[in-house]
Amino acid sequence: MSNGRPNSVNNTGPLRRQLAGLGVRAAGAPLPCFGERLARLFDLSDTVALDAANVASRDGHFGADGKAAERLRAELEKLRQSQRDAIEASVTAERIGTRNGLPAPEAGPSPAEPPDFEPYRRFYQSKQRQMAAAVPPLRLKARGALTDHGPALARLARIDAVLDNTLTGYARKGFGAVPGVLEKRFLALWPDRQHSLLSDTPGDDPRDWMKEGAWLHRFCQEMKTLLLAELDTRLEPVQGLLMALESAHNDPQGPQ
Repeated sequence: MSNGRPNSVNNTGPLRRQLAGLGVRAAGAPLPCFGERLARLFDLSDTVALDAANVASRDGHFGADGKAAERLRAELEKLRQSQRDAIEASVTAERIGTRNGLPAPEAGPSPAEPPDFEPYRRFYQSKQRQMAAAVPPLRLKARGALTDHGPALARLARIDAVLDNTLTGYARKGFGAVPGVLEKRFLALWPDRQHSLLSDTPGDDPRDWMKEGAWLHRFCQEMKTLLLAELDTRLEPVQGLLMALESAHNDPQGPQ
């Protein structure tokens, strides 16, 4: 039943929604407002840089390209799809045990002990590195398109550059915490091997763990979902810049 307040989960980003679906909740006291949390990440030099970036200037040559937003949209969707395809392919049965696929299931030290999580941590981190390498060049290109359009969008591009530089370490730390969450989920699902509905065996044979519905198959599907959500989260700044550019193209009388 609704209590009349907005659903906080639905108002968060795709990665946080998926983490919340796994039972991850923020610990400690309630967080302050967004503006206060953001301000805590800025030191004096960052504040000076942001202030300088926010100063409007009409100096320079601006040659708005009517096709810039269309090209950028196509590149964004191409990048999103290629990354999604790579993630989807990496968790297929055909790729298990290969260089770019899931680790092959291996038993733990004893039938009562879970298998080693480290191969799955490395798998997830390798996908994170691929995303981290693929997204920044497109974000830089988006800033270039905004800079060419006019003073208002050029200012937005400068602000985005400062935010990107300031928040990189914070974002890296946040994304870097996801494998730890996955490890807890991995261990939480491990006892389910004894309750497989697909077999009368106790569930201690690693070859059965990747059958549909088995505990490791469930884990890998959840890991895939988190990777796709993380991809969307990493692309959000590019999406925001593109929306600003599209809005300017659709409203020529707006801020230039």
